[in-house]
Amino acid sequence: MNQLPLSFCSSPGFCQFMAVVEPDYKICRDQAMKKRLHALKSNVADKIKNELQNVKSVVCTTDGWSSIAQNSYISLTAHIIDNQWSPKSFTLATQEMTERHTAVNLAENLTCILENWEINGKVSTVITDNAKNIVNAVKLLNITIDNENMDVTCAAHSLQLAINVAIKQEIFSDIIKQCSAVVGHFKHSNVAKQSLFNKQKQLGLLHQSLVKCCKTRWNSVYLMLDRLLKNRSPVSNVLADRTVTSFYIAQKLEITESQWIKIENLISLLKLLYVVTNLFCSENHSPASMVIPLLSKLLDCHFKHKAADDQYITDFKNTIIFEIKERFNFERNETSSVSVRQIASFLDPRYKDFEFEPNFMREKICMAVEDLLERFDEQEINLEQIPPVQSDLEYLYGNTITADDNLTNQLQIYIAEPPLRFDQNPYEWWKLRENKYSTLAILAKQYLAIPATSVSSERCFSTTGNIVTSKRSCLLTKNVNMLTFLFQNKKLLV
Repeated sequence: MNQLPLSFCSSPGFCQFMAVVEPDYKICRDQAMKKRLHALKSNVADKIKNELQNVKSVVCTTDGWSSIAQNSYISLTAHIIDNQWSPKSFTLATQEMTERHTAVNLAENLTCILENWEINGKVSTVITDNAKNIVNAVKLLNITIDNENMDVTCAAHSLQLAINVAIKQEIFSDIIKQCSAVVGHFKHSNVAKQSLFNKQKQLGLLHQSLVKCCKTRWNSVYLMLDRLLKNRSPVSNVLADRTVTSFYIAQKLEITESQWIKIENLISLLKLLYVVTNLFCSENHSPASMVIPLLSKLLDCHFKHKAADDQYITDFKNTIIFEIKERFNFERNETSSVSVRQIASFLDPRYKDFEFEPNFMREKICMAVEDLLERFDEQEINLEQIPPVQSDLEYLYGNTITADDNLTNQLQIYIAEPPLRFDQNPYEWWKLRENKYSTLAILAKQYLAIPATSVSSERCFSTTGNIVTSKRSCLLTKNVNMLTFLFQNKKLLV
C-alpha cells in the first residue's frame, strides 16, 4: 500500500518500533512476505477474472515504459461496465518486454496477456497513444469490435500533439524559451529562490515555487506560464534587486511588457485546452463519447475569431483548429465512415442529439447503430442476466417497463428521448432504462466502456516508477509486475 521495499519489515527502525508496540512480535522474513504477496495476487486475480467473465465486452488500454534499470515494460488495463452500470478498471499486467518494440512483437505480447486472462474473445477496442508501432500492433490483434473504423487513439495525446504544433510558432517558442530561462535561474540559485519567497510574503502572495516546463509532460507550458504570470511582481522585484541578481543576468532574463501581454493571451488560450485535457483524463471514467462533443464546443464557442484578435492569436487559433480537425477527423463528407467515437456519442444520452454533426452524418450514424443492433444474435442476448429495475410506483402497480422487441422501434424511441444534461451521469440514465432498451443497452455498455484516453496505463507506470527506484533497481521483473498489480488494484484488497 505504501510502495516500500519488503526489507522495511525487517529493518532496525521497524523492529525497534514493534518492540514498543508488541514486544512478542516476530519479524516476518522477506521470503515469507513474497509468498504471502503472491497468494494475495492470486486472490485479487480471481476477483478480476470473475468480473471480466460476467460482462460481454472488455475495452483495454496499453502503453510502454522503460525503468531506471533499463528494463522495458508493457502495461495492459481492462475497462468494463458491470451489470449495475458501474464503470470499473483493472490493471492486468505490467509485463517485461525483452524484444524490440515492433508491431508484431507488441501484438504477440498483448495477445499473450489477453489469453492469460481468458478475454481475447471479448476485447472490443484497445486504446493506445499515437505511436505507429503500437497503433499497428492493435490492428494485428484479433479483436471483436463490430465497427470497422478502429480509429481510437488517446484523445489527450492527440490534443497535446496539436498544442505542440501551435506553440512552435516563432513568437511563442521565443517567449517559452525566455520564460524557461527565468524559471531555470530560480531553480538553480538558492539566493534567488529564497529572495522570491521573501518577496511573495511581502506582497501577500502564496508561497509558491515556479514550475519548470517539461516537453514530455502534458500542459507543462501552460502551468509554467500561469505560475510565472501570477508571480510577475515578486519575480520582477528579485531580478531588479542588484544585491541578488547581477545586471548581466537581469538583462539576459528580462521579460518585456509586450511579452507579458503575449504571455497573458497565450495563457487564456492554453487554459481552455488544459481544461479539456483534464476532462479527458479524469480519475472518474471519462468515456470516448465525450471527445467529439467537447472538442466541437471548444472550437465553436472558445476558438472563434474576433475582430480584436492580434495576428499571433489568430495564427494560434487557426493552427489549433486545423490540427484538431485533422487529428480527430472532423471534416465530414458523404463518403466519410462512422467512427467508434461517433457511435459512442450517439449511445451517450448527453450527446445523442448530435448538435455538432451535419444532418447527413447524423443519418449515417443512426444507420450504423441500427446495423450493429441487427448483427446481434438473439441467442447472445440473455435478458435473464439483467435484473429488472423497478421504481416504487411500478412495484405498487405490479408492472415493470418492458423492452420493445422491435429494434427499429427501440432506436426511434431512444432518439425521441430528451437529452440528458451535460453534467448528469449517463450510466445512471442507462441503469434505469436498461429494460426499456434491452438490445440497445448491450451496445451502450460496449461503447460507453471505451475511455477517452490511455491515461490509466500511463498512471500504472507512475506506480511502477515509485517501486523501481535507484535503490531498488535490481528487483526481478516478475516482482515488479506483482507489486504494481497489487497497488493498482488495491481497491480489491478486502
